[in-house]
Amino acid sequence: MDVALLFREYVRLDRMRESGLTPTELHRWSVLKRKLNQHFSPGLSDSRADERESVRVPARIRAAFSSDGALAQSLMTNLSRRGVFIETEHPLEIGAHLELRIQVESPARELIVSAEVVSHGIGSKLGPRHGMGLRLGDLSPEVESQFSDLYERLIK
Repeated sequence: MDVALLFREYVRLDRMRESGLTPTELHRWSVLKRKLNQHFSPGLSDSRADERESVRVPARIRAAFSSDGALAQSLMTNLSRRGVFIETEHPLEIGAHLELRIQVESPARELIVSAEVVSHGIGSKLGPRHGMGLRLGDLSPEVESQFSDLYERLIK
């Protein structure tokens, strides 16, 4: 399975979703979403893969967030269109709102997004990595475009 090719097809259909997909395209998008979710999260059931709004792709991106007045350095280990998983031994409380600073390498820049802690858990295929799942808040059109670009370029 050429994951990069499947992901590019998924992204193309995912972008078209808002303007409308034909029934055939919608079915293909759904099949790709399930297949990619299960590829990136082995053991994920069909129903859990289908529940996810978008594919969570693996990442290794430096990020920082404020915690108790200090800036905590962390690593994003996966992201989707509307959320990320951050490795940290000290997750914030569920429901906490934070400012997340994402270090993008190419081109070098920092994306600053608001987010809410929606889960705690373990989020890595490489073994247990404690952290927190974050849902992104409202993004300006410019930041949303940059975040989408980051997401779409992760799987090459």
